[in-house]
Formats: sequence, structure tokens, C-alpha cells
Amino acid sequence: MAKITHAEGNLRSDDRSRVAELMARIGDGDDAAFFVLVSEFDSRVAYIVRQFVIDMGRRDILADEDELSGLVTDAWLVIRERAGGWSADGAMPWRWAHLAIRHRVSEAVGHRTTPLMEDDGVEEAAWSPTGDCEDLVLTRLRCGDPRLALMLTTLKANFSERDYLVIVEYLQQQSFGDPSPSHTVGRLYRVKPDNVRQIYHRARKRMRKLAADDPELESLRGFWWLAA
Repeated sequence: MAKITHAEGNLRSDDRSRVAELMARIGDGDDAAFFVLVSEFDSRVAYIVRQFVIDMGRRDILADEDELSGLVTDAWLVIRERAGGWSADGAMPWRWAHLAIRHRVSEAVGHRTTPLMEDDGVEEAAWSPTGDCEDLVLTRLRCGDPRLALMLTTLKANFSERDYLVIVEYLQQQSFGDPSPSHTVGRLYRVKPDNVRQIYHRARKRMRKLAADDPELESLRGFWWLAA
């Protein structure tokens, strides 16, 4: 793998066509194309992996270049495994497969443990999104959106693992500007686009009812995803 850099950088205007060409070849089983893709775009995947490691509270791994490089390699293998389902009309491969990459990284490094804090009587300030927090669903968690955290926890408790992943991926692809998230998500999870849309809309309907009926979910009433 190419040496890890810690900045994603800007994509050139011709990058998308280059990635599309290489991904098509990879989908056809061309290993040489895979290594070319890695050599030219490794910094993009390294950036995403590094953010996941930070999110998981494992900053110690950032100091171990060998271990971090291994995680980046794992992320590239996730992309190669799914190359046949990627579409040039959607997000770039490392964004398209970000949830699967996050899962692979999580399996390898685990999550931080946080000691129990005693209630000091200080009320937390209301969450105020800024910058990227406005746009990316999972980024909002990094920015401390308690309502989104509650929503995701509730989704996970009330839906199958597959449906939960489909719903979150759909939201993410929307935030990336994907014009047809149901097709992108369907390719990623091998679900028909019509079924993806059905899972998504049923989830919103059920979540609205849960929020209306359960006092513990009161903060979700009027939440942007349920109100949209």
C-alpha cells in the first residue's frame, strides 16, 4: 500500500472517470487495476480510516504506522470485495462503502470504554451543528448531536441489523448528494431498490409512532428526519 497521508485532499476533475475505469476493471477481476487504484487514491481511504479510528477513541493507533497501514489495507479489500456493486453515478468508492469499512475497522480495533461519570448537576448545552455536521449523518455523532444518537439507538433496537444498515446508508448517500440512493444502497446490500425505499419509509413511519407514544423519545418529535 502507498504511504499513508493524513489529509484527504481535493479530487481533480478527471478523478471520477479514472476511478470509474479502474473500478470497472476491478469488478471484472483485474487485480492490476486494483493496485493502480490503491496507488493513486490511497490517501483518500487512509483519511477515512483515520477518522474512524479517532471516532472509536483509539488515537493510540495513530502512532503505530504499521497497524494503521494494515487497517487501510483492510479498507481497500472491502472496496475490492464490493467493486461489482459500485456505480459511477454515485459517491466515490471509499464514501460509498464507508459503512462497511467502518464495520471492518471496528472489528479490528474495537471501541473505547468510558468510565461512568457522576452527575454534577450541570445541564448540557443544546447541540448546535456547524460545518460538516450539517451534512453528514454519522458526522453529527462526532459533533455531539444527542437526538441523532437517540434515533440511531432506537432504530437499532427496533429493526433488524440489515434494515438498520440500509436505513443509515440511505441517509448517508442522500447527504453525499446521491441522486438515486435506493439503487446505490440496493447494490451495496443486495436489496432491490423498491425494497430499500420500502424499508426506509416504513422505518420513518414506525419511528414517528414510537416518538409519539414513548415519553422517553419525546425529544425526537419534530426531529429533522422524522419531520421531513
